Amino acid sequence: MKFNDIPANDWPDLKPYLDTCLLPLTGLTGFEDPTQVTVALEQLRDALETIEIPFKGRVVTYPALHYITGVDMREQLHAISLHLKRMGFRYVIVLTLHTEAALWKTDQTDLLINVDLEQWTSQSDQIKSNISKQVLQLWQQSD
Repeated sequence: MKFNDIPANDWPDLKPYLDTCLLPLTGLTGFEDPTQVTVALEQLRDALETIEIPFKGRVVTYPALHYITGVDMREQLHAISLHLKRMGFRYVIVLTLHTEAALWKTDQTDLLINVDLEQWTSQSDQIKSNISKQVLQLWQQSD
């Protein structure tokens, strides 16, 4: 479920069920041409659907962090994840296509899923299955 699909009046009642925030991270630098940006966003969308569709009713997808330019991304993800948890989300999952993002996981980010774009086209079914398993394992460990 997207963040803007939730009516403000319904949020207090839905909050106990929508306990997981999905935070997309595109990883653009600003040096991509329009075609490269389009491809990156389409691939991120496809990867997000791996979580959004089967886990609708438990996951809320927040707006993506698109650009990473000269900022300590680990610190930024830590701060955003902390704020999201303080707002009431029990879990924060960051899903990204950016290869360096594996280094950015903090104690406030419960799961950081890094999708390898080179493998996506040839092994997308396996990658989708692995993503689902990681999400389910996160919930099972904590429930």
